[in-house]
Amino acid sequence: MVAKSKKVQKTIYIDEDVWEALEKQMKMSRNTNVSVLVNDGLRYAMFPEYRNDRDGDLVKLFQQLTFSLADHRKKTARDLAFLQEMVLQGVKNQYLAFPPIAEKDKDVKEADANRRLNQFMENIVRDIGQLKPISEREEKGA
Repeated sequence: MVAKSKKVQKTIYIDEDVWEALEKQMKMSRNTNVSVLVNDGLRYAMFPEYRNDRDGDLVKLFQQLTFSLADHRKKTARDLAFLQEMVLQGVKNQYLAFPPIAEKDKDVKEADANRRLNQFMENIVRDIGQLKPISEREEKGA
């Protein structure tokens, strides 16, 4: 024989939207005992052992997503560091290969550089739909 636990009577105030949801649940379950429904809801919220297996599946899914996100962050950080190093090495090589521009030629060179940059960006934007990595294009051409 299962011993009944002692009941504790308390006055609580329920928000209107929660009460409407509770009434709806009472109609659906055909249960008119508010105390039973409130106790069931509180048990579900406070005690994991009263929840069904779906919660375990959700926890597993959450853990998988958390692990995947952490892994993605590591890979993204690694890729960004790699890209940063590539850009810095390219700039360094640029400085090594080309002498500084004389003051009298700066305006002409800057205008030419801006025109070439705008043309480069227009080509990128125009072809972005069919853009493929340079490594793939090099393999096909070889």
